[in-house]
Amino acid sequence: MKEKLLHFIWRFQLLNSLPLKTIDGQSIEILERGVWNKVDSGPDFSLGKIKIGNAIWAGSIEIHIQSSDWDLHKHSTDAAYQNVILHVVYEHDRDVEILKEREVSTLELKKYIPQEVLRNYESLLETHQNFIPCEKSIHLIQKEKLNFWLDRLVIDRLERKTDEIESEYLKNHKNWEQLLFKKLAYVFGLKVNAEAFEIWADSFDFKVLSKIQLNPDYVHALFFGQAGFLEVESTDPFIVQMKKDYLFLQAKYHLTPLNPVVFKFFRLRPVSFPTIRLMQLATLYTHYQNLFAFLMGTKSVERIFPIFKDLIYPEFWNTHFTLDKESKINSTKSITSDMVERIIINVILPMKFIYSKERGENASEELLEWLKKLPAEKNTVIDGYKKLGLKPNNAFESQAYLELKKHFCNEKKCLNCAIGLQILKDVR
Repeated sequence: MKEKLLHFIWRFQLLNSLPLKTIDGQSIEILERGVWNKVDSGPDFSLGKIKIGNAIWAGSIEIHIQSSDWDLHKHSTDAAYQNVILHVVYEHDRDVEILKEREVSTLELKKYIPQEVLRNYESLLETHQNFIPCEKSIHLIQKEKLNFWLDRLVIDRLERKTDEIESEYLKNHKNWEQLLFKKLAYVFGLKVNAEAFEIWADSFDFKVLSKIQLNPDYVHALFFGQAGFLEVESTDPFIVQMKKDYLFLQAKYHLTPLNPVVFKFFRLRPVSFPTIRLMQLATLYTHYQNLFAFLMGTKSVERIFPIFKDLIYPEFWNTHFTLDKESKINSTKSITSDMVERIIINVILPMKFIYSKERGENASEELLEWLKKLPAEKNTVIDGYKKLGLKPNNAFESQAYLELKKHFCNEKKCLNCAIGLQILKDVR
């Protein structure tokens, strides 16, 4: 038996229909179960109200696995527990003297908890589950209740992302353009090179990019030079010019390039090589000098795509995936729609949300509609839910499933999850 399960059972009163009696045989009626205390200190529930006989008591309610836990936790000498009106335990193993002196009744829950609740809880926490704890029971959840919970999860996810961005905004000296650049760099790095791109974006002052942005050659030289990719022997005019431009920038702005070994190429498709991603990001910044302002002014999600997809890249990259080797395939290395969708979801939407909030505007409904217009994401987590019959119809729903998996299923917070609640409640 876990104390958190007892909290859960008490919060939702998952008890059988037997008349409640205290350990000394008095009839007890729960008028108000109280407000759950989510923090560690103080009684578990405040503002409770009970009726024992003809007397009504109002105050806090403390819950333990055994009665003796009261003394084990040293509550008798803690002033915060002086207004406890009821001691709720799973098992009464002995009397507590201070509670007897204060005439505080004890309610033993063992015989009032349905066995189905305990069995379902144990089933949820079994370690052999392949994907999520409730994978054998989730099909029993009503679609309407599931959708309501998914809506809540999307809002929680958006708020959490915006909190992160708000914190990063302050770290970046309240410079939105600078923050956008760093967030884009992280996303362009994809999962394999995200941290390397983050280090790269921090390796030079954003003011340097702002000063040279009108010169496309300088931007490409800065990006590749800082990544350490220009340490190659080549007679190609494009590379020779980049090296020359970078040496000038390096001397003028006191730049120190990274060791290129921080970037990973192994097992990546050539179109996802860090060299291609840097080229795309450099081209983007040569096309838009005030990218943040431009994106924030865009009123529909459909208008975001051309910003990233309608770019004209240097011809050199039509026949190259890296600087040191020519490709036999001639191809334009455009940013894919999947990549744009990832950028919208992980960068533009949360930044637009917090930027609107800062300006005294509420863009939450508009941004949630953006998510509903985007296709569901494709990854192993979404594939796992699909196998359980839960196929997201759009990015709004796939974002909810990602939040559910990471912050509830992986951490086995079934007692804080509406799905877990429903699985436990519906057995009665």
